[in-house]
Amino acid sequence: MKPSKLNENFWLYGKHTCMSALKNKNRLCIELLVTENFYREYEKEIMQCANNKGIKLQLVKNKILNEVLSKSANHQGIALKVAPISHTLSIEEISKNSSDSSIIVILDQVTDTHNIGSILRTSACFNINALILPYNHSPSENASIAKAASGTLDVVPLVYVTNIVKTMEYFKKVGYWCYGFDSNAKENIDEIKSFGKRIVTIFGSEEKGIRKLVKENCDHLLKIPMSNVTDSLNVSNAAAIGLYSIYTKTLHISYNKK
Repeated sequence: MKPSKLNENFWLYGKHTCMSALKNKNRLCIELLVTENFYREYEKEIMQCANNKGIKLQLVKNKILNEVLSKSANHQGIALKVAPISHTLSIEEISKNSSDSSIIVILDQVTDTHNIGSILRTSACFNINALILPYNHSPSENASIAKAASGTLDVVPLVYVTNIVKTMEYFKKVGYWCYGFDSNAKENIDEIKSFGKRIVTIFGSEEKGIRKLVKENCDHLLKIPMSNVTDSLNVSNAAAIGLYSIYTKTLHISYNKK
């Protein structure tokens, strides 16, 4: 049984983020606020989404959105109050719902919400089946993640687990190979000619990387070749490079959109 990462209802904002949430059948939408300018431009689409969700659209002044959201929020004239959905899927369900070809991403104590959102967006580009975070030492699902993900929070399942090592052990039992990314690894990712069809990739925090016990439970440790100018990458950049390399070397990856 997977734990819930409990948090309160929260506001999403921005066109792509809110529209994606409204179109997600698993997302509970509570309150929808739009400005007159937004409504005039997207009337047909927003009304259809609101009707499908059974939610009333409220026309408000721009200042209302500025009061509801943070001052720095680029809301584009729309805000949507939602309930979190990150607790609705277990790792057992992920493996059962995945096809014979599947890629899972685990983030080991990555806490920056913009990085997590960016990795969600990258994951959607490369047909990742789920993004897994530890219950402790990671942020709850929130507007900052959603905004950086640009709508993909409602495309790629975000799942929380209590123990990453046990999660890796489970996936290995059901046929996955675990690849950890470590700047000190001996093997370059470009030296791998092909990957198996069921893969778990692990990326660690920028300061510490993946932890010792997590490394020890990886089937392979890989590094991204780079110049001598620097020895590390931002984790979202590393994920983009790593997932692109894996995706292009893994044939017949299928993606079952929920």
